[in-house]
Amino acid sequence: MQVPSGPDTSSPRAQPTQAAAERDRLFNLSLDLLCVAGLDGYFRQVNPSWTRVLGWTPEELLARPVADFMHPEDRERTLQARAGLAKGVPVRGLENRYLCKDGAYRWLSWQSSVEPGAKTVFAVARDITERRQADQERLVLSKLESTGILAGGIAHDFNNLLASLLLNLEMIEVFGPLNDRQKPLLRQALETVESSQTLTEQLLTFADGGAWSRNLTDLRPLLQHSLELGLGGSSLLGECLLPPDLWPAEVDASQISQVVRNLVLNAREASAEGGRVMLRAENLPLAACNTPNLRPADYLHISVHDEGAGIPAEALPKVFDPYFSTKRRGPQKGMGLGLTICHAVVQKHGGTLLIDSTPGGGTTVHCYLPAALPAAAILHENRTAHHSAPVASNKILVMDDEAGLREIVALTLSQIGYTTALAKNGEEAVALYTEARNSGAPFAAVILDMTVKGGMGGGETIRILRDQDPHVRAVLMTGYSQEETLRDFARHGFSSALTKPFSMENLRTTLSAVLKTSATG
Repeated sequence: MQVPSGPDTSSPRAQPTQAAAERDRLFNLSLDLLCVAGLDGYFRQVNPSWTRVLGWTPEELLARPVADFMHPEDRERTLQARAGLAKGVPVRGLENRYLCKDGAYRWLSWQSSVEPGAKTVFAVARDITERRQADQERLVLSKLESTGILAGGIAHDFNNLLASLLLNLEMIEVFGPLNDRQKPLLRQALETVESSQTLTEQLLTFADGGAWSRNLTDLRPLLQHSLELGLGGSSLLGECLLPPDLWPAEVDASQISQVVRNLVLNAREASAEGGRVMLRAENLPLAACNTPNLRPADYLHISVHDEGAGIPAEALPKVFDPYFSTKRRGPQKGMGLGLTICHAVVQKHGGTLLIDSTPGGGTTVHCYLPAALPAAAILHENRTAHHSAPVASNKILVMDDEAGLREIVALTLSQIGYTTALAKNGEEAVALYTEARNSGAPFAAVILDMTVKGGMGGGETIRILRDQDPHVRAVLMTGYSQEETLRDFARHGFSSALTKPFSMENLRTTLSAVLKTSATG
């Protein structure tokens, strides 16, 4: 839109007076973008802030129609506002995007007026790009939070179903033999369960953002491994540039690894055969960090770049929206959750994701994570069991409110050498445990489901059992991979934890560690 500024003193007839000189000084000092424009669609005068914000010289701005600098999507409504100006209707708070010399766009908010019958427009524009970006960040987070309320409950129930399904499939294999036609079908079914587990992890990320188990982490091997995993099996060349002195960060390593892998997978899908995907990282000290919407701090800047076709300009504002995707649906195609989840995880870590993309020029995703002090010590919690002596008993108490899951866990335990007793809630578990101790045939360990419908769950049950027997060996079992107790199970009295779904091997090794017996027994 035509934007004005101060008085036009370019005419040789204009005699500089003291008042005019003072106005010119204010005009040139203003941080806002001041200009004078004509109703013919050209700037007549601009102040230095135009060059500071957009990069164009005054000569470049005055030489082209104002409409050339407007974003194509904003041009029509801006020109309509200009037509209103010609009729004496002032512009108040019009927001549009103007082209920068480097090809980017900045958001401007306008105040414009014209004297009735005159042909000169005076206008003030304020750069509101950071405010618009902050509004967009809040909108995305609001969508994630509302989606997470539903997703968390669905994922928990789904994990319970997957736990039963996985163990049943493994038992089919144990009770074989299978013929040559059945083996690939079973393998495919097991792979489907694994893919479903990944989906539930993504859904649960909506509910909590994934940043729940943070430790001081050296990101160099994590980034290198994530790039290798993302490009595995492709013909793309991976380029990884990591400084030897890259700062550590306090992160949930598994979640950040998944973020980087997702970004690499997106870059892979956007790239042509034989192309390159470049992963870079650098230390970004406080003084060098001018990224919008980040609190002042030292950051790690991680970027993933591809040489693909780029993202259309109209799609860029939507890339973090849940279920928005530019990819076709179906096998090996996106469901629109990847970038949304990456955004949520990084946000919960105190950072942000930004995307630069030019049609035909590839895409770069920038990830900013708060850095930890290079000299910080890595702390490790001691999560050993209360007693390391092996137990002779092979009796395991299993408590879960889902009958099918109780039974398949019992069947699986019988295959790896244990006998079991089953309880549907904490009340039954406490009664069975007390009875076994009093009879002189105690349980070697208990497996307690954390959440029980209509009964006492694992958290309250373990407190009662520990009051009776401070040496009880208990395994927490939960369908919530982000369950608060799971984050610090030892502090809550558990010796170990199992996240549903878990395999027979997970069950075997977990109990072996808890009971201090051989993992092959």
